[in-house]
Amino acid sequence: MRKPSERTNRMRAPEELNLTSMMDIITNLMFFLLLFANVIPVVIIDAPLPKIASTAEEVRMAKEQDPKLEVIIRIRADGFQVQSSAGSSRLLGRVGNDYPFEDLHKFLVGLHQRNMKEHDITLIPGDDINYDTIIRTMDASREYIKGDPGFKDVPPDIAGRPESQQFNRLFSDVSLGGV
Repeated sequence: MRKPSERTNRMRAPEELNLTSMMDIITNLMFFLLLFANVIPVVIIDAPLPKIASTAEEVRMAKEQDPKLEVIIRIRADGFQVQSSAGSSRLLGRVGNDYPFEDLHKFLVGLHQRNMKEHDITLIPGDDINYDTIIRTMDASREYIKGDPGFKDVPPDIAGRPESQQFNRLFSDVSLGGV
């Protein structure tokens, strides 16, 4: 304790908060965040959202159209389960460690021959399915390959232009579900 004579009644000036160390930390964090922003790959998979009818006229027109072919591929550890609104359902089991991508492609070609207007497909991968399997499934379902019924050669005057992408489309509009 201080003696009464040593006490002072003067007000002390408030001490300022030293933020220098905090600013140093923030500056270093910003540097590393900006540095690693270019290192982390960003992958964009084109998966369009379904269209929602907004007016009663659009709903009526949607009901009057031909029944839409909906195709769903469930990618499971034991193979592919393909379901369609046309009543076709098929389980394509794995052969050893390999998925039957060629059999899947042939089955999808057969489905597409029934309704050539539709190009939508939904993939529902299981939790234990790796990225490469999903991409290879998309590749097997996107376009006809030479030798498939319905394959058309691209005319030379269109080759290399954006219009050439309209040829040999199988189920090119891929949506991912259950992700």
